[in-house]
Amino acid sequence: MEIVGLFFLNIINKNKNKKMKRNFAKKISAINVLALLIAAVAPFVSFNETKAANLATAYVKLDRLRASTETGGTICARPTTASTEASVQITFPAGFVLNATAANWTTSTTNLPSGTSAWAGIGTATAVSGQVVTFPSGELAVGTTYCFNFSETSTLTNGAAGNDQLGTISTRDGALSTIDSANYALSIVSDDQIVVSAVVPPIFSFALDGNADSFTGNLSSSSVTSTSGRTASIATNANNGWVTWVKSANSGLNSASISAAINTAGSLDDAPTDVSGTTGYVLDVDVTTDSAQGVGVVSQAAGYGAEYNGVGANSGGTLSSTFQAIAASNGTTGGDVLTLTERARVTAVQPAANDYTDTLTVIAAGRF
Repeated sequence: MEIVGLFFLNIINKNKNKKMKRNFAKKISAINVLALLIAAVAPFVSFNETKAANLATAYVKLDRLRASTETGGTICARPTTASTEASVQITFPAGFVLNATAANWTTSTTNLPSGTSAWAGIGTATAVSGQVVTFPSGELAVGTTYCFNFSETSTLTNGAAGNDQLGTISTRDGALSTIDSANYALSIVSDDQIVVSAVVPPIFSFALDGNADSFTGNLSSSSVTSTSGRTASIATNANNGWVTWVKSANSGLNSASISAAINTAGSLDDAPTDVSGTTGYVLDVDVTTDSAQGVGVVSQAAGYGAEYNGVGANSGGTLSSTFQAIAASNGTTGGDVLTLTERARVTAVQPAANDYTDTLTVIAAGRF
């Protein structure tokens, strides 16, 4: 009986093994058929793979690189992937302090770097999280460098001084997936400014065109006679201009040979004296040139030349043995010119002599 049982058990096991082999062969056949189908249709099927590309260009230009200093800046990037951008995220280096209020991160597209375009669709930030600021974006064209500025007020404060401080610029689509991305590096320094110092030295020049001035004819009791005149030229960068003075050695025309004098006429009262109706010796000072170079204006005001501002060919100011101002300017000048002309009229009994003379000392100074 045991032998018979073993015989039938052996037959059953052989049948089971044959069935398992047939099932395994069917499975292998099905797998092979599926593999052949995949290979056949693979060339016609597109598989979408989400992988961010590198931006062709990416940089952050901060307006200040001084440590712990509030700053604005400019963001620039050139995309490489043709897609529809919806936002751009700027990750600032660790240690930088970001204002958490998104509304403070306003943007502009003026004064951008040369050769760049205004960032399409840019606007005020929509979110600030940690070191990341998110701005809205429009669709960007591949190969174009886009830039925008962010405000320096209540946005970003630099961290501590140091090199190779890293951040990231990333463009994203409407599903918040990264399209293009790139790292950037900044260097923060203890001070980013150079104080430039310069000195403009005081400049002052003064010149007379000659040192002798003779009357053009003999002095007369019937008319006023004048000299040819001499000019005084003044140039200066003095902020408050210049003043010119004159004094007479004799306060008149003196003759040593006969000990006679033609005294100056009038008095020092800020008003010229007309010698056509009297006798005496005066000085007329005219403003010949009030230079257009510089800001100074020449005048003959009270105490500063009104006395010598003669009218016509017959009047002038009283001469003194002490310095009297004959004209002044209130600012810088490239070259003002005064003309000094002496005038005289004598009485019919003025002693004759050919050595009547006077010496005028003319000086000037810049008011720095």
